[in-house]
Amino acid sequence: MIRSHALTLAAISLVGLSMPFAGVTAKEKPTGTLKDLVGKEIIVQPEPPVNVQPQQAAQEYRRFLERNAGDPRLQIEAMRRLGDLNVETDEAARGIDAGAMTPAELREAIKLYEGLLAKYPQYPRADAVMYQLARAHEADTQPERALGVLTRLVNEHPESRWITEAHFRRGEILFSSQRYADAERAYAAVVGAGASTSYYEQGLYKHGWSLFKLSRSDDSVTSFLTLLDRVLAPQGTMKARDQLSRPERELTDDATRAIAITFLDLEGPESMDALLAKRGDPVYTHMLYESLGNLYLEKERYQDAAKAFEAFAKRRPDDRYAPSLQVRAIEAYQKGGFGTLVLAGKQAFVERYAFGSAFWANRTIPDAPEVAEQLKTNLRDLAQYYHAQAQKNKRAEDYAAATRWYRGLLDSFPADPTAPEMRFLLGELLFESGRFGEAAREYERTAYEYPLHARSPQAGYSALLAYQKHESALAGEPLVKWHKQGIESALMFT
Repeated sequence: MIRSHALTLAAISLVGLSMPFAGVTAKEKPTGTLKDLVGKEIIVQPEPPVNVQPQQAAQEYRRFLERNAGDPRLQIEAMRRLGDLNVETDEAARGIDAGAMTPAELREAIKLYEGLLAKYPQYPRADAVMYQLARAHEADTQPERALGVLTRLVNEHPESRWITEAHFRRGEILFSSQRYADAERAYAAVVGAGASTSYYEQGLYKHGWSLFKLSRSDDSVTSFLTLLDRVLAPQGTMKARDQLSRPERELTDDATRAIAITFLDLEGPESMDALLAKRGDPVYTHMLYESLGNLYLEKERYQDAAKAFEAFAKRRPDDRYAPSLQVRAIEAYQKGGFGTLVLAGKQAFVERYAFGSAFWANRTIPDAPEVAEQLKTNLRDLAQYYHAQAQKNKRAEDYAAATRWYRGLLDSFPADPTAPEMRFLLGELLFESGRFGEAAREYERTAYEYPLHARSPQAGYSALLAYQKHESALAGEPLVKWHKQGIESALMFT
């Protein structure tokens, strides 16, 4: 009886707080005398009952309704609270065991809410009842009925505290049933409610997808970019990936992929270039091109993937992320077996990111060590490729290209551990092309300018051979001078 009485008082207090005639206005301010109590309704506001289980509380509300069938004020709030208890109990149970509840409690809640709305159409908290009724229908796997209630809520109570959530939930039901035009309008209402709501980001995301489903590509991309602006660069500078929460990472990954799908269906990187030319480049532009390239790779369209990666490097060659996308372009060509394009990609990388280029104007190697490493790798690959071509075909242009790349490698990385070997190969290349004087100098440098290494003896001996070969092209004073240098080289070798 004590608990029953406590619940009765709790229900009465809720009525007092919610009904418009239960409060005391400023004009009715009590004077503090016994007279003030005459004719006044006393509202008891006890502490909430302790240790009452939801099922027990619901039973008490049922008894309360039976005992107070003639009092509409108490009936209204007790009906609402009983419905709420059933919905909340079901949702809590679903968090533990989706099959733990029978539909009976939900059906009771639905009946109570619908009865309350029908019997008391002017109930000032009708929006709260509709909100809970929609939840009950959804929990009862009746999405269309939930949609009807939510639609009524947004139409009849545009100022409701649940209005944004109601729009979002309408959008979710409509999207799931492929009514994308209606879903788009619902999500647009969520976005229109402003960035301060907790549904703003999800609203933008689903708004973008609704537009995508309607083939409104430009509008779709605009929604996704607005979302990325908010999540990735809220202050104008890009947040590191490890600063994002897991939901934020998933949201941005999905958004960039959605944008990529849009441009995949258009003209690829050219369409993306055109859009950004009008909109301006966000700080995460590289992510857009990379996502497009990744999508092409999934479809084994390797040349298109490489073009997408390289499009960013061409668009923003000095960007911190441009070299890595240029590397991805090379890798895509390699994966597709396009040897000539691999070579062209490596040459483009070297020309774009050589030391002294605009990329390094305000950077040092410690600022971008991976770019320096890729520069070295590509210089070496180009030099050795053209060296092999020269040995095979004996073409002057191949000898010239190999010489250029060897010298570029040695000038850029003079202290690299591979420098002695690379310089020796340069000497070999020059010797093979008949440039014996230059070969002699490179052999000497290989043999004597580095600490003793595996090529030192061979380089010293090769220098002597190159001196001898070059003598036949000289006469007079140049020959005498050259011969003297050869003797000095021989003395160093012994």
